[in-house]
Amino acid sequence: MKPLIDMSTEESRNIKAILFDLDGTFVNSDELKSQAYSSLESIREKGLKTVAVTGRPAGWCDLIARWWPVDAVVGENGAFFFYKNKDKIIRKTFYDLDMQYNNRRRLDELFEKCLLNFPYIKMASDQSFRQWDLAIDIAEETQVSTKEIVDIVNFAEGEGACTAISNIHINIWFGDYNKEQMSLKVLKELGLSSKNILYVGDSPNDSPMFKYFESTVGVKSVMNYEGLIDTYPKYITTNDEGDGFVELINFLISTR
Repeated sequence: MKPLIDMSTEESRNIKAILFDLDGTFVNSDELKSQAYSSLESIREKGLKTVAVTGRPAGWCDLIARWWPVDAVVGENGAFFFYKNKDKIIRKTFYDLDMQYNNRRRLDELFEKCLLNFPYIKMASDQSFRQWDLAIDIAEETQVSTKEIVDIVNFAEGEGACTAISNIHINIWFGDYNKEQMSLKVLKELGLSSKNILYVGDSPNDSPMFKYFESTVGVKSVMNYEGLIDTYPKYITTNDEGDGFVELINFLISTR
């Protein structure tokens, strides 16, 4: 990984849209800082589109699409994307809605099996707002060791599920989607190509995005995931969480 300041002015100026993770990247561990939020408005004023790409649930994503200064939001690690068209929220899912009930039943059964093997685990506090996945808390309101995280992931994948590890949750789902696949659908919906896109994240569930896009940035804490992350970003900020996001936005603005 190179320091962010090593990004060339040409590469920075060619960026047309920013796709960004939320927890640990845009949102700090304790709260959303006003400086990070206002930086979204600042970069959109420079003509760049912004897309939140998160593991957070549908209920939260509906609010983000409705009220935040973003062009779209991808939620539950690629299960859907929402965006606002005038006063209407457009919702598009990877799978038809008639699959949702069956997926939920399978996830409930899988969680019961997980509890038998890992009785200490807890669902994430935002689980009730989810439509397509199961989130197990590993660092938001409880603490789970790296070894335990790996064991849970291996067990879920052994049951045929897909998994993604964020800085706070293990997300588990049944399906063939991920952040990358749904983000490409969003870009097409917004009339953008996959070129000239910058992605910024912080954790293992951002790895598919770091691998796919040419311009990628990690906030400082991305260095904490050795052994859990497959692909690291091209650049890294000197600051962490929302401060790292603001550092990135200020850098991009400085080249324009």
